[in-house]
Amino acid sequence: MRKTKNRKGQMRIIEAILASFIVFFAVAFINTFAVTPSSTTYETSELEKVGHNVLHDLDDQKLLARFVYNGEWENLTAALTVCLPPDVYFNLTVYDLDGNLVNEGKPICYGDPNVFETSSSIASVTYILPGCPRWEKAELLAEYEPRILILQLVRG
Repeated sequence: MRKTKNRKGQMRIIEAILASFIVFFAVAFINTFAVTPSSTTYETSELEKVGHNVLHDLDDQKLLARFVYNGEWENLTAALTVCLPPDVYFNLTVYDLDGNLVNEGKPICYGDPNVFETSSSIASVTYILPGCPRWEKAELLAEYEPRILILQLVRG
């Protein structure tokens, strides 16, 4: 009687081990290039999207132009505070076309001002208002008085 060694399953075990190594190294390699939610790249781009959407929504509702051209800085601060998530701090500055600060002495901000100095990732959104329509003697006139809004956002 002849003894034979049963080696049929050994190759399958070696193949499974090699396949698991390949999958493990592939996942480790991809993980080094993945943008996670805690990364500054992801955080800044998401805050920029949120900031632009909020300014655009206020502009669509005809509130942004009214607040800026009438100097209603408290109302603008309140509107931004309501529209943005509570853990997002903001600082908005308004300039005219010549680069002069329009809201001088009237800060439009929410949160601790030191956060903007110490944070490593600050999102900045630039939004331009071309002008504001006004009524004069029952006639609608449009004033071309551009305002440049710079909204800085940071997570608190």
